Amino acid sequence: MFVRGQISNYEQIVRIPAAGRPKLIQEQIEKLYSTIESGCKLVRDRKRSLRMLLDAAELQSYLQCAFDHFALTLDVAFDFVQASFINNPIPFDFGGNILRLAISIMDRQTPKNGRPDPRAIFQELSALVASCIMLDSVRHEIRGEFETLSWQAVLTLGRKC
Repeated sequence: MFVRGQISNYEQIVRIPAAGRPKLIQEQIEKLYSTIESGCKLVRDRKRSLRMLLDAAELQSYLQCAFDHFALTLDVAFDFVQASFINNPIPFDFGGNILRLAISIMDRQTPKNGRPDPRAIFQELSALVASCIMLDSVRHEIRGEFETLSWQAVLTLGRKC
């Protein structure tokens, strides 16, 4: 559903006559080319802003995943997110485990508008994460109030998990 909604953001119709009127056909073909070119630029700029542009090696990896996927089924859309987890697995540290938990919650959540809300998920997780940090600070006798605990303590906890 989400992919279909994203595709409709870039949808545009250009009609090209089947025969006759060569000048109109040429104009419509130029309009089609221009539309494709501007759509590609829009997608490229969006990917750049999201830091999702691929280099040649990454593209090859995604293409291989896509070929493997479509060799099994043509009825299910290719999931770039799952392919990115194959190419760049989530690390097994504290932050990675929190991300895994958030993804599990997101997969089981049924949001009202059809899209999960990452802010709400992490808002719900914040108390759990804070209690993990506090428990670790007590176990390892890290002195200070919660507000003054340095990120060094958080990073140390991340290396232990």
